[in-house]
Amino acid sequence: MCSQWLIVFMLFPFLQVDLTPVVGLDGYVKGAEHQIDRFGIDKSYVYRVTSKYAGMNLTLSITFNEGNEPGIKLDSIGRYSNLDMHLVRLSDNKYSIQHTDFGKTTALYVIKDKMKNKLRFTKPANVSEQYWHLTHLSDGSFRITNDFSGPNMALDVPANAALFSKPIMSKIAANHLGQHWILTKYEKYDSNA
Repeated sequence: MCSQWLIVFMLFPFLQVDLTPVVGLDGYVKGAEHQIDRFGIDKSYVYRVTSKYAGMNLTLSITFNEGNEPGIKLDSIGRYSNLDMHLVRLSDNKYSIQHTDFGKTTALYVIKDKMKNKLRFTKPANVSEQYWHLTHLSDGSFRITNDFSGPNMALDVPANAALFSKPIMSKIAANHLGQHWILTKYEKYDSNA
């Protein structure tokens, strides 16, 4: 009886390895139906991006009434394409947050000014203002930071009622729920949408 338990304990690590998803060199889970990275981001889907502070009824949205470049705001959940965000993995934990509408793709970026906190959408480019990183938090949400703004600033929903629906970059505050974002898989990504 004792030898049987010894054999089970010796084989347990091998069984565990066999049941654990293996992430390949390209950063995706091998053998998966979809290409899912270590954060659970499936590149073949668009996501709804909601804040724990604003609640699940408001999601990140692209706006087309803010001058030359599309803006960003929190908008009511619905079946509108301006709410669809596609996280394009550039490398390990580096993403471009993109939106495609009527065949035109734009990417979320931080406006290049001294404050480093205003956001817009523009044509995708290989620039630090468009590089986003995810930090998985203990409550299951993510903190979203940007290369240009630096690691001490995160995507945030301001507590100021007048600015509530206008996300910005602000200094990281450990327990501020405006910096806790939930990425909800919504529907298959369509590059021709």
